[in-house]
Amino acid sequence: MHDVKDILTNIGYTLFDSGREYRTKPLYRESSSNNVLSIKKDTGRWVDFKENRYGNLEELVKITLTLKDLDEAKSYISDNFQLRLPKAEKEKLKAPSTFKKKDLKYVVEDYSYWKNRNVSSQTLKLFESGVMRDGKMKDRYVFPIFDKRNNFIGAAGRDITGKQALKWKLLGEKRFWAYPLKYNLKYLLAEKEVYLVESIGDMLALWEAGIKNCIVTFGLAITSKTKQVLMVIDPKKIYISFNNDENQAGNTAARKAYDNLRRQFDVSQLEIKLPSENDFGCMSKGEIIKWQSQRKT
Repeated sequence: MHDVKDILTNIGYTLFDSGREYRTKPLYRESSSNNVLSIKKDTGRWVDFKENRYGNLEELVKITLTLKDLDEAKSYISDNFQLRLPKAEKEKLKAPSTFKKKDLKYVVEDYSYWKNRNVSSQTLKLFESGVMRDGKMKDRYVFPIFDKRNNFIGAAGRDITGKQALKWKLLGEKRFWAYPLKYNLKYLLAEKEVYLVESIGDMLALWEAGIKNCIVTFGLAITSKTKQVLMVIDPKKIYISFNNDENQAGNTAARKAYDNLRRQFDVSQLEIKLPSENDFGCMSKGEIIKWQSQRKT
């Protein structure tokens, strides 16, 4: 069973023992003092003496990881630590929604869409993916998403008709996703480097070029689950490789992600490196390999 100390150290705090409490410097704002933030050992309740700010453990997790709301902070704790809070603090913590695997019965092994984009059948089969012929994801190429217990917790579907309003449709709560962790954890641990990319399409392009140590963010924000995985791996380098958009959206988001991750990681671990084209799907295998080699010079 994990405790308050486990959670605090996991999200980046260096704790100094002070009797019934810990003292440390806040990670949610700039500070050079290791004594200004007091955190109760038993409950996680905290006080920031300089800013006269205080709250419970979930609130500290929320502001430290810049999460959307308290529900996301509670979910982060529940999913990763299963902490038992004292009765005064105890509240049922939300878990990710799950779906029945029989919902995937309409997925057929039609790989033509991605094969036309130079993704092999072997890779697509590995990801247990295919075209959905009925249901909410009809006429989309679907990638099921599983958690560490192999529960079916979501899906990402790519429009293959060119007629649907959304290019990608997500089913489930992406804040709980760390994709494709089920299939590439060994590469992440072996390489000690991680590439953060926007979409499954980007990930597939890198995968086919031999770069398998990727995590898909499903957009431009870094979720609490992605942060948790990164902190467990503690890579030597985290490459933020969002799309190189003409409208600068990916560039701006990459800078925000960099600033966000800087709260938990040393700046020497972080690097913004965008694809040489708009996205990795626009690059050939040779161009991606060249791009990667340039990154390590």
